[in-house]
Amino acid sequence: MNPKVLVLVSHPNIEDSRINDSLVKALDGNPLVTVRHIDQYLSSSVSGFDAKHEQEIVDAHDAVVLQFPWFWYSPPASLKKYLDDVLTPGWAYRGGNALEGKPLMVAISTGGPADAYSNDGNNKFTMEQFLAPLIATANMTKMRWIDPFVIHGVRTLSDENLDEAIEEYVSRIESLALESTAV
Repeated sequence: MNPKVLVLVSHPNIEDSRINDSLVKALDGNPLVTVRHIDQYLSSSVSGFDAKHEQEIVDAHDAVVLQFPWFWYSPPASLKKYLDDVLTPGWAYRGGNALEGKPLMVAISTGGPADAYSNDGNNKFTMEQFLAPLIATANMTKMRWIDPFVIHGVRTLSDENLDEAIEEYVSRIESLALESTAV
């Protein structure tokens, strides 16, 4: 069976990440999933990502997941660079529809607790408000926005809660794969 879900991981130091590394390892060997560490490909190129090659990889999958830690209220810079380089006019929008109908989900880890991401919380904005640029990207490319997978409070997350989150993550990814197979 061909992989259905492309998980694009953006993390500048994944080896030292308890959360994101665990999420990636939980997907190892899953025939429905391709995990791609985009930071590896950016560092090997002076000018950025090879858009055509990356587009071919995206084309070969039915759903896309962007997995990253939440840094200063946004994804890491490498993910922004990936989107800038790969989502080109004529392919992703403005005359191109390669992504139309593909589900897009983000998987985020945050240091702060869930209640910090509310209008009354420390951050004064909801996670959905913070994610507006990615939601707009999905809209512009006619992708289907899927509710995000978010692990809050990673600094104090127990091993038991991490295990539960991993199970939920794998389940969400497999649901995306099964959903795309049924379409």
